[in-house]
Amino acid sequence: MNVLTVKFKNESKLPDSDVSIGFVPGGTNAFNLSYSAGKDILPLNKTKENGNWYKLEELQDGVQIENFSGRIYVSYGETWTVLKDGYEPAQNITDLNFFLRYDKMELTFNGKATDVADLTSIDYWSIPMKLETSYKNTSVQTDLGNKKGVISSQIYNALNILTTPPKSGQPNAKPALVPGTFKQNTDQPGSGFARIIGPSSYPPIGGVPVIPYNLFNDYLTFLNENFGKNPIANPIVIEGLGNGIIATISGHFNGVGPNVPSSGPKSAQDYNLKASIDTDLNVTLKGKIGSTETTMKFTKASLISPIGIYGANAAFSLNKGSEENPANDVYGWITGDLLAGFNIGAIGSTTEINKEKVGAMNSSDWFSKVPNTKLFSNLQNKATNYNQYAAALQPLSDAYNFAYSDRFSAVQISLNPATVDELQISFFNVETLL
Repeated sequence: MNVLTVKFKNESKLPDSDVSIGFVPGGTNAFNLSYSAGKDILPLNKTKENGNWYKLEELQDGVQIENFSGRIYVSYGETWTVLKDGYEPAQNITDLNFFLRYDKMELTFNGKATDVADLTSIDYWSIPMKLETSYKNTSVQTDLGNKKGVISSQIYNALNILTTPPKSGQPNAKPALVPGTFKQNTDQPGSGFARIIGPSSYPPIGGVPVIPYNLFNDYLTFLNENFGKNPIANPIVIEGLGNGIIATISGHFNGVGPNVPSSGPKSAQDYNLKASIDTDLNVTLKGKIGSTETTMKFTKASLISPIGIYGANAAFSLNKGSEENPANDVYGWITGDLLAGFNIGAIGSTTEINKEKVGAMNSSDWFSKVPNTKLFSNLQNKATNYNQYAAALQPLSDAYNFAYSDRFSAVQISLNPATVDELQISFFNVETLL
């Protein structure tokens, strides 16, 4: 049986007694972890209570994992309580744990060659971490929450400026920064620091807190003005685009394994669809998935919702049916192509890679032909035409900055038991930033 040892290194300048660790499983996946001579680790959030947190002092020898897929949370000071069975904190001022300081990393380990770990700042940025793997005491791989030479204040400043002042144009929007010391529901929350919330973590438009990030309305308008059915004078010209067409969503879906079905939406198949925009800024994909003519429609409201382009989870209607969310199938993969294109600014881009305009490429070529260093502002002249949060994080951190970061760069590190037997998680930066 393969076992992964996970160790924790405190670089925060806090005493170990003020650092807590918790383990949150993903769904019904196997949960088999132990520490300190065979004592079982319990899931942090299984039942409503204070939560099964472990002080760092208890985990000096690390944790032994046989099976675990989920998140490892690090909390500084007061820990979040479990408000209901299976709970994780919401990025919402109505959540009783909203102003506490915590962060997370993600891993899957079941003793398989495909096992991986990663850092993520998609939901929010709070506690920089570092992942280091080793095998028989020899270093294998490193994943940096702060890239070499980058200090936390640089990341803080780069993210803070994106919402200060708020850019969404929504009434009552406030900067994404969350103070830590607070009185609930007041405008004087104190001087501590908890998190900077990522754009995809906000509730639907009209909810509280109100999203302060730039919405993708300007990008959709730009595409309609240049490639719509009634373009502006002297529009941008890209071969194959225009008269409503804004992109070609084309490639191959490998299917859902390990036992890939021979037919259906989880089977391996090619896809080739044209993305078009209408005057209401809805986007429709139409073409073939496998040998079947298919239509997928994304409304403007679905796209500019925080969980839409930002969250890479925009709802769509399939063949004029009712709206549904992307799933782990060919429709979800195709949705990923489209939304990744919006996030990085590939759709409607005139930037040339090897003499080919990115906007003219098939969507699958964005992931294979466009270098990771050529995304975002390298693809679009206007900052409103890409995910500014992801763009700010990319040069500063190896963590996921939006949901499809892994299509463009290696943001995961391997936990293949043939080459890795230990993972060390280091955490940093406890200084007050405000």
